[in-house]
Amino acid sequence: MEDIGDGTPQFKRLRGAPQARAAAVGPAASVGFTAVSDHRPAPEAPHHHQPDRSGGVVWLELSVLSLMWGSAFLLMKVAVPTVPPFVMAAARGLLAAALLWGVIRVSRRTPAKPCRSWKPALVLGTVSGWLPNVLTAWALLRLDSSVAGMLAASGPIFVVVLAHVFLASERLRRSQTIGVVVGFVGVGLIIGVTPSSFGRADLVGQLVLVGVSLSYAIGTVYARTIGPQDATGLAMRQQLVAGVVALVVALGIEQPWTVRPEPIAVAAVLALAVWASAIPIWIYFRMLGHTRAVIVSLVAYLIPVVAVVLGFVVLDEPLEATSVAGLVVVFAGIFITTRPARTTAAPQVSAAGIRPEDTEPSA
Repeated sequence: MEDIGDGTPQFKRLRGAPQARAAAVGPAASVGFTAVSDHRPAPEAPHHHQPDRSGGVVWLELSVLSLMWGSAFLLMKVAVPTVPPFVMAAARGLLAAALLWGVIRVSRRTPAKPCRSWKPALVLGTVSGWLPNVLTAWALLRLDSSVAGMLAASGPIFVVVLAHVFLASERLRRSQTIGVVVGFVGVGLIIGVTPSSFGRADLVGQLVLVGVSLSYAIGTVYARTIGPQDATGLAMRQQLVAGVVALVVALGIEQPWTVRPEPIAVAAVLALAVWASAIPIWIYFRMLGHTRAVIVSLVAYLIPVVAVVLGFVVLDEPLEATSVAGLVVVFAGIFITTRPARTTAAPQVSAAGIRPEDTEPSA
């Protein structure tokens, strides 16, 4: 996410499904979407591209999308004291997969070929599914949700670095290298890395969340290498893989039949699957059918802000000035690394790596 943003798979031109160049579907599906740039020459745009909706409607959709995905940290923080990490990941993945399957059935889309559609789902269901979900839940036992949201902002920085290593067309420019350094300085400020910080109890949790951002970034870069995929179908299969794997592990080590979650935790897990996973994935891909990709990519910036505000307002979590400054520095690094090269007429790319010229009108 799910890539959150984050590129995305090149989706087939199915009815109501935009075509796109590769993204990790499903963050924390949501949190997995990251902003990236593509500096290759753009193909000729289709002749019948649907114009943007009115500005007010688009910004309302973007705000709702950011609120849904940004609230995932809050919901996980509420649930994790009485719901073990693997049980939570299993419930989130399976419920979200069921809802997305319902969307596919209602839209009557043609199923993709199994061998072609399940291989990327297995990979993305791990690096952008159960693994980051479990690690985030574990870390939130030790950290505030606002800190988790701030560290999630480092995702686009990792995407740029990994793309430079693994994608020949995504070599770092000098300005992007500077942006990467700036971004990691911001991460250091959020964590509060000092000589005395290495004995802190919360340092391990913070480093785990940096690893979560790296995991989502791996999914985003991997997704740029796979062939045509239906967006909602891939998201459904990814969530299903994440849920099944987490369930198998939970049965082995967490004994879910002994779990006695509090009512608020049950509500949080249900909201996590529906409000913060299935519905925003559906909204995200619908937006790509009628909204410029550069606008949709703003969700990668808004999710951490929503997470910080919700943690502060709802959970009364403290905010340290250095952490907020670090978030601003990370945003500056993202801006530098994703800014198009001056010498190339670069197309704008969405949070999932989707170009405006690669989209079709929704049905």
